[in-house]
Amino acid sequence: MVAWAHGSFDNEDALDWVSELECAEDTEPISEAFDTVLEADDYLEVSEASMGIAAAEVVAALIGKPAVKLPDEVSSWLVGKKAPKPVLVKKARLVVKRILKDSELKELWAESEDLAKWQREVEGLLHRLSGA
Repeated sequence: MVAWAHGSFDNEDALDWVSELECAEDTEPISEAFDTVLEADDYLEVSEASMGIAAAEVVAALIGKPAVKLPDEVSSWLVGKKAPKPVLVKKARLVVKRILKDSELKELWAESEDLAKWQREVEGLLHRLSGA
C-alpha cells in the first residue's frame, strides 16, 4: 500500500473508492460500501473496512459534519447533494462500529505505534455521525 496514514482518506483503498464515488449521481457507492462491511462474515478485510470508513465520512459530510480534511473530489461530489435518509446515517454508524470492533484494518493499526491516533480519528467520525 503506497498511501497509508491514520486519516480516513489516507490509503489507496479509500482513494480508489472516491474515484468510484466521483462518477456516481447518487449514494449507490456509499450503500454498496456499507453493505459489503455489514454483510461480511467473520473477517472484514482491510480494503472493505477502508472503503466503509471513507463512505461513512461522506455521509458525515452530507449531514453537515465533515472531516477537517476531505479530498477535493469528495468536496466536489457533495455540491448540490441533499442530506441522506436516516437509514443511511444509521448504517454509517453500524459500519464504523463494526470496523472499530473487529477488522483487519484495526489489527494493522494495533501492530503500529499509532493505534490510539487511528482510534481517535474513527471514534471522532462515529461521534459526528451520532450527532445527526
